Amino acid sequence: MSKCVMIFGLGDLGGWVLEFLSRCQGVSTIITCDIKEDWAAMKTECAAIGAGQQGYDKTIKFEKCDVNDIDGTAELLKRYNPDVIYSALTLLGWLELRVIPQAIGPGYHRATVCLTPLQVVLVSNLMKARQKAGITAPVVNNSFPDVVNPVLWRNGLGPLVGAGNLDLTVSEVRRKISVAESVPIREITVYFIADHAVVSQGTRTGVPFFFKVLTGDKNITSKFDVNSLISDSLLMATPPDWTTWLNEPYVAASAVRNIMAIINDTNQFAHAPGPNGLPGGYPIRINASGVEVVLPEEITMEEAIKINLDGLKYEGVEEIKDDGTVVLTSEAYNIQRELYGLDLREYRFADMDDIAKELVAVGKRLIAKYSVRPEL
Repeated sequence: MSKCVMIFGLGDLGGWVLEFLSRCQGVSTIITCDIKEDWAAMKTECAAIGAGQQGYDKTIKFEKCDVNDIDGTAELLKRYNPDVIYSALTLLGWLELRVIPQAIGPGYHRATVCLTPLQVVLVSNLMKARQKAGITAPVVNNSFPDVVNPVLWRNGLGPLVGAGNLDLTVSEVRRKISVAESVPIREITVYFIADHAVVSQGTRTGVPFFFKVLTGDKNITSKFDVNSLISDSLLMATPPDWTTWLNEPYVAASAVRNIMAIINDTNQFAHAPGPNGLPGGYPIRINASGVEVVLPEEITMEEAIKINLDGLKYEGVEEIKDDGTVVLTSEAYNIQRELYGLDLREYRFADMDDIAKELVAVGKRLIAKYSVRPEL
């Protein structure tokens, strides 16, 4: 049966998703969408040619698209009626924003929340276009889904699930245990509950989490120094100019795994941020019908959500209100004032566009000052 995936945002991460997806069984059509026609069209052709060399025969096509044009985006969605929509949309890419640590210094992760409007605005427009098009294709959002997904869900615009973040640490943990225990990765089951902060800051900073690991049906958690297992990352300390080659591919692999679990209805056990609009990251099962959070018997859903809400504070999120308003911690608020020149304790959903414009202007100045590579 013909299956179509539309990719919105073909920057560095989206480009890797395209490369992997073009070599997956079960997808017959891939439509790439981006406002930057020169780069994105060429990247699309490169992936199509490479996949063809390996014997994959797919329809792979680029469509220029500005998701700020909600009507035009809706028409594009209606035309292709995709089975899955993938979004890596952002007003400033994570690769460029790797300069921010140099501007802030130690503790910069405590103000990750300040970048939320940069991710919310375009994904919100995509979700509005999907709504206007009257299609029901699930959306996998890769743009800070720990926070962006719950913000959007509270406004009736929620993606199904995120990708990356907690899943990246889980994948590293399974690799480490596979080597240490000389067992295949497929025999290792991890239950990990934590916000994105655990990926960027580790557990020794006090970021709350729940962790359990099994080989087969045997609980082997006590065999390991859990802080070391989680926090001593194999890839964390990469220089910014290595990111595209070392970090982005395994973020993309997480997204493609989720996309293919939906396409092929595999009921895949995995980990993901922002499932069904929940804050932070959880173990899940994902299939063509949706996403279900799968918790071990030791913990309740209420406890899992609390772990993530408490973890969000380590990234500067004091609270996400019922209307999607993001309240900053005092520390994040102070960094925001000093670095970005904004005096906002809350980011209201209705104000995200205006806040994002100010953040883009400041961000571009920081990128120009600290940049290690040209913007894609």
